[in-house]
Amino acid sequence: MQIKYRITLVYSIIVTVILLLFCITLYIFSYRDMVNRFNERLLNKATSTLELMMTPKFGFELIRTINETSPSSLVDKSVYVLDYKHGKNFIFNDSSARPFKVTDNVISKAGKGRPYYFKIDKRDAVAIEYIDKEYNYIIVIAAYDIDRVDWLNKLKLILITCMLLGVIIVLFTGYIFSLSLITALSEFTHKIQHISSEKFSLRLETGKGKDELQKLAITINDLLDRLQASFNLQRRFIDNASHELSTPLASIASQMDVALQRERNSEEYKKALLSINDDVKRLSMLVRSLLEIAKVSGSMGGTELTSVRIDELVMRMPADLKKISPIYDVKIEFEDLPEEASALVIYGNEHLLYSAIKNIVHNACKFSEDKKARVVLSFTKNNIVIAIHDKGPGIDEHDLKNIFQPFYRSNRHQSYVAGAGLGLSLAQRIIGLHKGTITVESKIGVGTSFIISIPLETAGEHEQLSAAIAVK
Repeated sequence: MQIKYRITLVYSIIVTVILLLFCITLYIFSYRDMVNRFNERLLNKATSTLELMMTPKFGFELIRTINETSPSSLVDKSVYVLDYKHGKNFIFNDSSARPFKVTDNVISKAGKGRPYYFKIDKRDAVAIEYIDKEYNYIIVIAAYDIDRVDWLNKLKLILITCMLLGVIIVLFTGYIFSLSLITALSEFTHKIQHISSEKFSLRLETGKGKDELQKLAITINDLLDRLQASFNLQRRFIDNASHELSTPLASIASQMDVALQRERNSEEYKKALLSINDDVKRLSMLVRSLLEIAKVSGSMGGTELTSVRIDELVMRMPADLKKISPIYDVKIEFEDLPEEASALVIYGNEHLLYSAIKNIVHNACKFSEDKKARVVLSFTKNNIVIAIHDKGPGIDEHDLKNIFQPFYRSNRHQSYVAGAGLGLSLAQRIIGLHKGTITVESKIGVGTSFIISIPLETAGEHEQLSAAIAVK
């Protein structure tokens, strides 16, 4: 069932039930009110008859004459007087009234000191008892409340008519109301169907109403903005990766074509193979970097998470950087070192964390004029901070916002060292997976500082980190 019909049905059922309860309540209260009023008339008739019976100059015959000749609003009236003191009974029935017998049950109920109301032959009746030293009467009055029957029939017709009209109006207004809601959703659906990778700039109109539909439109637009940014980043990544991969492959192919064009001596072949080997190493490094980027960008549900001593991780840097180049020099400094060793432990993937920090330290050594990097390990209440300083040429302000983009390389730095431009992007993603941040401070001609901040995780938060990495 479509939502507009479902809304109409639910809305109509709710309002119909409310109307039905209102009609039933109104009918019940009207019925009880009329019954109480007619019972008062019966009781007044019984009381006036009792007063006549207690008047010495009035007798049964005079009372009969009054009931026969005097007009009365009581229809099909019956008057029964039982005189137990003198053993006499008075019975009067209108010509259209059907006689009845006063049963012992009625007499016993009337003898309890208050009026007893009951039904007999579709008529309402009341029985009262009066006892003193001179009199002992039980008076029973019965009559047909034709006014109540007529009024309740009219009321029933009015309520049924109003109920049917109300249901029709509710169905109509409910359908209009549902259309007003569905129209906005239909417009959302129509626009979303036309949004594709070629028309990703289309957005939903949020309107001026501060309601849930506006919030939904804003949320969808925010989602589309994030998706568009992700697609643009992916498109740039693929374009750059294709270019970076094709360059060494084209170089290898061209060098092999040149080498095979004619016979060459062993020295010329060796020179060509060494050049091809350099391109193969560059291609291998690029492929490894791309695989690392893909690894930390996709699902990492199977990645092992362990307790990592961050100080031991940093202390491995000097020796490993020496293996890359003997001229690289890494100095380690500690500030505000905590007394407890547990404060140095974080939960994460040791290999990825080491790779991220090593990439930044390696860059610091490459770009420093003296090939030295200074690594400062400090601690705050909730974070471990790793600051990596170099004395390189610095980074231009307009380049700072792009240095973490894949394959981005500043023009003024390309003359220093060769690279694919993936190291910082990989490091940022790895630190982000560990809920950390990387900030950069740089001055031209002075140097650059990368500050890595990783939150201290408790053992109880180990599972939350695992879940976060798996989702990413």
